[in-house]
Parts: sequence; C-alpha cells; structure tokens
Amino acid sequence: MPSTFQSSSSGGENDLPPGTFLLIRESDSDVSGEQVVMLDPIPSNDPNEPLNWNAIRKTVNFTIILGMTALVFTALSVQTIFWQQMVVDLNVTYAQLNNTMSVSFVGLSMGCVFFIPLAKKYGRRPVYIVSTILMLVTSFWTSRLQSLAELYICNLFQGLAGASNEAIVEITIADLFFVHHRGRMNGLYMTFVMIGSFLTPMAAGVQATNQGWRSSYQTMGIFNAIFLVIFVFLYEETKYIPIFTGESQNESSPTESFPEAEDKDQKTKVQPESHITHVGEQSTLHHEIDSTIPMNSWRKRLALVTPTPEPIWPYFYRPFYVLTSFPAVLYTAFQYASGVAFLTIMSSVLALVFPEPPYLFNPEQIGYMSVGPFIGNLIGSVYGGVLGDWSILYFSRKNKGYFEPEMRLYILPIPAIFASAGLIMFGVTIARGMHWIYPSIAGVFFGFGLGSVSDAALTLVIDSYREIAGDAFTGIAFLRNAISIGIPFAITPWIKNNGLQNMFVIVGFISLAVNSLMIPMMIWGKPARRALASRYQQMVGISH
Repeated sequence: MPSTFQSSSSGGENDLPPGTFLLIRESDSDVSGEQVVMLDPIPSNDPNEPLNWNAIRKTVNFTIILGMTALVFTALSVQTIFWQQMVVDLNVTYAQLNNTMSVSFVGLSMGCVFFIPLAKKYGRRPVYIVSTILMLVTSFWTSRLQSLAELYICNLFQGLAGASNEAIVEITIADLFFVHHRGRMNGLYMTFVMIGSFLTPMAAGVQATNQGWRSSYQTMGIFNAIFLVIFVFLYEETKYIPIFTGESQNESSPTESFPEAEDKDQKTKVQPESHITHVGEQSTLHHEIDSTIPMNSWRKRLALVTPTPEPIWPYFYRPFYVLTSFPAVLYTAFQYASGVAFLTIMSSVLALVFPEPPYLFNPEQIGYMSVGPFIGNLIGSVYGGVLGDWSILYFSRKNKGYFEPEMRLYILPIPAIFASAGLIMFGVTIARGMHWIYPSIAGVFFGFGLGSVSDAALTLVIDSYREIAGDAFTGIAFLRNAISIGIPFAITPWIKNNGLQNMFVIVGFISLAVNSLMIPMMIWGKPARRALASRYQQMVGISH
C-alpha cells in the first residue's frame, strides 16, 4: 500500500501537511465505540456561511450551476455535428471548421485567466451572470452569421464565456461542500459536463437535420436567456465573508489570526475571502448553528458584487505560480488536459469520418454516436464520485482515522486501463469500417475512464489546497485549454501520415502513460505536501 498509510498521526496534528486531517474518530457520546465523520473544512457557527446552508439551499444553488454547465458544454461541443451542413451553407472546408475549434480553446485559455480573479475578488455571482450574458449574445449571433470570419469571432467569445465555468464550479464546490461530499459533487459536475458534451448534442443533431443548424443555436440562445433570469433572481452568492464587530461572541473559542482590513469609522473587521476563521472542532453529530446570528437579507444574498479588500492583481499571476509549485496541481492539470485533448480528437474524427463512406451518417446519426461516451461517463461519475467518497472513508479507517487526499487515487487503475483500451478500440474499429456499435462501445470504455479519473483528480486539488483552489483551477484550466489549441490543427495531418488506427493506438498509449502518473502521486504526494507546506501557508497568509 502507498506510503500514505505510514503513521499519519505521528508527530501530532500540528505537524500534518495540508490536506491531511482526522476524518473519522470514535464517538465521545457512544460507549459502543461508534465512529463519526469529522467536518473539514471546520465550519463556523454562522448560518450565513455556505457550508452551513440547509440541503434545500445547497441543492437549488448547485442545481442552477449544473444546468448552466450542461448548456456551456453544449455550446462548446455541438458545432462539430453541424459541419456537414455548415460546409455547404457557409462555403467553407472541413479543415477551416476544424481550425475554428482552436479559436474556442484560445478563448477558453484567456477567459479563465481573466474571469477567475474577478470571481475571487468580487464574488461568483457577477461572473456567472456576465458569462451567461456573453454566451447568450454569441448563441444568437452564431445563428445568424454569414462568414467564416464571424464564426472565428463567435467561437472566440463563446470560449471566453465558457471559460469561467471550468474553474469557478470547482470553487463553488469548495464553498458549499465538505471533504466527504466533494467526490460525488464533482461526479455530478462531470456528469453534466458530459451531458453537454454528448447528450444534448444528440438533440441538436435531430433539430439540425429537420430544421437546420441555425435553429439549434437559436434554441441555445433561448435557454441562455432563461438561465440569465434564474441567475439574477435565484442564484445566491457563495463567497463567504466573516464580519466580526467588537469582541468575539465566544471568548472561550480559539481563533486564528489573519491579515484583515479595518474600517476606520466602525469597529468592524472584514476578512479577505480566503482567510476564514473557524471555531473549534466539529463532527457531523455535534455541529451547532448560532441562532442569534441574523440571516442575511435577500438583497445581500443576491448582491451584484461581493468585494473584499485584498488586491486583485495577485490573482492574475498566482495561478501560474501555483501550477508550477505544487505537484498535485500539475498532475491534475496534465491529467485533465490530456483527457479533454483525447475527447477533442474523438469528436473531430466523428465529424470528419462518419459523413463519409462506409457510414454516410447525417447530423442526427452523428449526434447519436455520443450515447456511448455519455453512458460511460455516467458510470465513471458514480465510480469516481459516490464510490470515491465511500472509499476515502474506508481508507481513512485503515489509516487510524486520518484522511489523505491521495486516497482518492487508489481506485483509479481500473478506469485508467479502460480509457486507454477505449481509445485504441475506437480507432481500430473505425479504420476498418466496422459496424457503428463497436466504436460506440469503445466510447463507453473511454467515457468511464475519463469520468472516473477526472473526478478524482479535480477533487484531489480541492482536498489538498482548498484555500488556493481558485488559483489552482485557473492554472489547470489554462494549461488544459492551451494544450488543446493545437489539437485541431494536428488531427488532419496526423491521420494522413499515420492512419486512423495507428493514430489512436498512439493516443491510447499516451493516455496510459499520463494516467500512470497517479502512481508517483500515491507514493510521494504526501511527502511533497509536507515539504511544500510552508509555501502553501505563506500563500494563504497563515503564520506558524
């Protein structure tokens, strides 16, 4: 078993590296020795803190995000299904349309670097609203464009609009959920990513076959308008700012000291977003809310901006520092980037190959080819999310109750093998013109691997470095999209030089090599977190 299990509790809790904590302990009130799950992060007693929201508020909030996620990834994925009609309507070539995908990735790379600092400084809500407006405009514009130049511009702005979703959802998950819930929440997120990437494009393909590709973009525009109204009137801000007036309400409760901004006219202290003071140690059985603290008004919950006093400029360069400074972040970036790159290759090949003999598929039939990856990802999300959350409880019990973020990787070898096998099977069956059911089954294998591994890798970062999750996921999203920029340009010459079968065999082994990086992460992940603990603490402003 990896080194994570080696004496996590030795040296006292003060010596634990970031991400390691006591997740399970014996219940103090139960003589039978029942084990209880500890809460991490430790919430305050403020009912306004998102971690303390009731299930209904969290469900409504996160459901809105999931719906918008499906819509964003529909817009980013659906265009390849329309290529067969667009080459005629716009008088362009498949190669030119393939290049427009790269422009989308340019927008995605630029957008995450631009929007996420704004989300950290001014709140999640304004960024969601602005990106939804931008997606709304580009959807209707695309439905009416007449030239390739317009398509390039629309794809660029659509990428900018969709970029915020990739990183800000992970920040929202960290805002709302405890460690032992994050795996399944990330699993839900990945499920809706795949709904947008595979399931809704099937409906778009049917609509495009019957009514033309422009009608599908009009439908997306209508849904964007609906979500804009929902965000404005229903979506609550999840950025939490503790405000303390005078002395602490509970003098006997220990608190930590952080940099803070003080109002000169009032004895009110507002803490920067990432510096949150929590009180005591809480478990799922003993956490209590202070009923004397008033609930925020609806006006405050739906405020357009929720600013904090820290400067915004560090958020623009810190993602690149975080990306290169912490192995867990860099591992996740390569893992996520490779998975999306392989997904882009599969989508492009579907659009290029299946309209031609021996398949001769129309847009509707090409859309149906997304069923396989979607089913696979659905299974993978359950495996990596629900089973992942269960597995960390199991492994923590085996580790004297202590949780290590790398425990999420222990169940991944099986889906990693399935992902590589699915890619190879996909290329081999298409190259030989085999029945469409075989590449569909290959899509199930790949989707299972992609969903499982991506879920666990993304959750690994939140578990390890929650306080800098925004910077981490900005860097991850940037690298993921930067790598993807060149993929569409490489596909056509790669197929010509190596053939479909050899190309996917190579891609399959690259996938296996990238997924194998989980092994050194399981072995040396914790020592790396311990060695870099002071660097992490400096970034979040915590003094030893």
